[in-house]
Amino acid sequence: MFHNLIHLVLLAAALIITITSAQSVVQQCMSEQITNKLSKNGNNQKNITPEATTTAAFESICHNYANYMNCFQARLHLSDHPADRFLQLIFSQPDMLRAYKGLCTQDLENLRTNIRCLLSTPKLRLCYSQFNQGINNVANLEKQKHLPLMVRQELACNVSVTRYRCETDVYTFCDSRIGKIMQDFFYAGLPDACRTVTGVKSRYVDILNGVKVPLVGDTHVVLTLLLFILFQHRCVCSAPSFFY
Repeated sequence: MFHNLIHLVLLAAALIITITSAQSVVQQCMSEQITNKLSKNGNNQKNITPEATTTAAFESICHNYANYMNCFQARLHLSDHPADRFLQLIFSQPDMLRAYKGLCTQDLENLRTNIRCLLSTPKLRLCYSQFNQGINNVANLEKQKHLPLMVRQELACNVSVTRYRCETDVYTFCDSRIGKIMQDFFYAGLPDACRTVTGVKSRYVDILNGVKVPLVGDTHVVLTLLLFILFQHRCVCSAPSFFY
């Protein structure tokens, strides 16, 4: 149950981090959303299943995703947690609002009926472990300020997209429709510049801009890692241990 709750918090905010005694803003905001949802529904948290907890998280955010984003906006810049330093480089409130609006208005029912596909598995935890290392590396660079802000932002972008590809591949193996939904959700939450530099696309961006597209396309989005590789070599000059 503990691992599934961790997975839930990170999934909703698109961040996977090492759990420490101090909660990140991601954990704070998500925990409050879940607690409020369960309290209002009168659920017994001791008996709730991982599936129900995950569903409750999405439903609580969809009920008031503007409030969820306001929680981030108010607290994120005040935090020195590694996950939050990473998120500060890539968080865009308008884009995250668009991601949740797309998921909540287009695909929430599909998630409810296939929620088992989002539960934590060994393959997902491998994605998280690799992403966690990337978060710590970028957060350390952010704290040291050795690289220009644009370079740090692009590093955070590529680390995030690499994780999303890993994670959505696992979801797709469980159910292709859920894999596509989560891909659209993750990529819609990225800043426009990040989607442009990596070449990823989201159906939600097109829908909310008035362009109709099918749920499952015939082509597979290809992630461009060239910039990520180049930035790795640039970072080696300043911090050789970070990317080995």
